[in-house]
Amino acid sequence: MAATSLEQFLEKYRDTIDRLHSLSNAAAWRVSRTSFAAALWRSFDRRFGADSNPVTRVEAVRFLDSLHAADLALAIGCRDGDASAWRHLVSTYRAPIDAFARAVLGNSSRASEIADSLWADLYGLRSSDGARRSPLEHYGGRSSLTSWLRVVVTRLEADRWRATRRMEPLDEERDGGSGLLADGTDSPDPDRARLLGALERSLAEALNALSPDNRLRLSYYYVQNLTLAQTAALLGEHESSASRNLARARVAIRECVTRTLRREYRFSDDQISQCFEYATGDWPFDLGRMLALGK
Repeated sequence: MAATSLEQFLEKYRDTIDRLHSLSNAAAWRVSRTSFAAALWRSFDRRFGADSNPVTRVEAVRFLDSLHAADLALAIGCRDGDASAWRHLVSTYRAPIDAFARAVLGNSSRASEIADSLWADLYGLRSSDGARRSPLEHYGGRSSLTSWLRVVVTRLEADRWRATRRMEPLDEERDGGSGLLADGTDSPDPDRARLLGALERSLAEALNALSPDNRLRLSYYYVQNLTLAQTAALLGEHESSASRNLARARVAIRECVTRTLRREYRFSDDQISQCFEYATGDWPFDLGRMLALGK
């Protein structure tokens, strides 16, 4: 479809914009109808702007109604520097997002560093022209603000990890020669490194395919070493449900890994079994980091 301009959008969906602006509590954060409508239009344009077929009014209104309007209004208020909006954001989201960072990253000092970076970035850094720049400018309301903030946390950790990796020396001799595997152990099986490399990539893909709740579930139970009861309480479910959900997640991960090893790496059943056998040995797989690098 031809891109819809902001002026066309305002004219065509005036009633929907007015309704969502009223429902969003935007007035509490001093978010004008103009600012709110512009944010709706950006989300609308990202969704439909590149479509070759014209969007119907029913499809457009359904999409706009699906946006998290209240979260969007709060983000706009914070982005524009409204003090009450910022206080509400911090009081509502700081504790759960900091807890999420600790749950996913494991290391409390690293989690605190990432969480502090998040809130500093959200407040906005001043550019050379004196204007505040905040990641909240990119929030469009298509997911809840909680989900979006969790994604920002994991991206910050991924960026930090990649930067750390780039700074590490690449000298193959620094650990005493090239006869050692990446995990620092001797192995009589020359295929061990290749098999474990394929397993790690396949496992990363399987973890990335999990739902956010399942990634949290795995992090609470296996990375944070919380009890089943504590894990269930944090996820708002019964202990027996937490146990079943963990079991289902493990099965799903193993099935996904097996499929990937078989289809993408052309491994035989014996090679796949060997991968899992190696994984039970001295394999320095960092589950916490892998969960943080997921989507």
